[in-house]
Amino acid sequence: MDNNFDLLKEICRKACHERSACEQGFKALMNTETIPQIMQVWKDNWDDVYRSRYADIIVTWMARFDQSMMDEMRKGGVYVNEDREDGYVIVSNPGRTVSVGGTARAYLFTAAEVTATDNAQVYCRTSGVKVTLRGHAYCHSEARDAEVTAYNFAHAEGQMQCTTYNAAEVVIQGGTLVDHGHRRIAAYGGTRVYSDATKGIEIGGQARQYPISEVKSEKFLAVQATKGRAATAF
Repeated sequence: MDNNFDLLKEICRKACHERSACEQGFKALMNTETIPQIMQVWKDNWDDVYRSRYADIIVTWMARFDQSMMDEMRKGGVYVNEDREDGYVIVSNPGRTVSVGGTARAYLFTAAEVTATDNAQVYCRTSGVKVTLRGHAYCHSEARDAEVTAYNFAHAEGQMQCTTYNAAEVVIQGGTLVDHGHRRIAAYGGTRVYSDATKGIEIGGQARQYPISEVKSEKFLAVQATKGRAATAF
């Protein structure tokens, strides 16, 4: 039996035990015979892989995976810290920016940075992440301090510190939004929206809108101005 396969299957078995994984998913895992088959089980049960203690265990072990292990994972459509146009991309390296495009899905398991274009999707639930969206890219954030910058026709939702340009669309449920252009903004859950616009902005719940001149941090504004100069026209 392949050493990489034995290692990964044992890691997953222990992770399932700690996670108290569902019986069906665990049975599917135990019936695998190759690493690509394990990757299919991951994708079939991705919510467990991404959102639970299982993710912490896998990320801890990933630092020890060799190139041959990564090659086998790629065959199953799962990639680690790679620039991709397709597949599931696990982002666990804070040392570099991962770029995804096409139909790729990037999942930030640790504090890291991702740039997404085309119809790529980004999912983050960890503090300290930075996400840049262009084209029709999408981001779902569960981290209130996640820095999300949306250009063109990008779409973002969840909790975040967001800056919008062009015709971006954002549904924000906590955090802060600084508006330099949008198609639609819907803000709820105590969000602070800084914008001088009225059209295309919905404010509900405990959310509040303030003039953009009231953004407090000069450093924050300087960063946003720099990003604005880099924005692409559409």
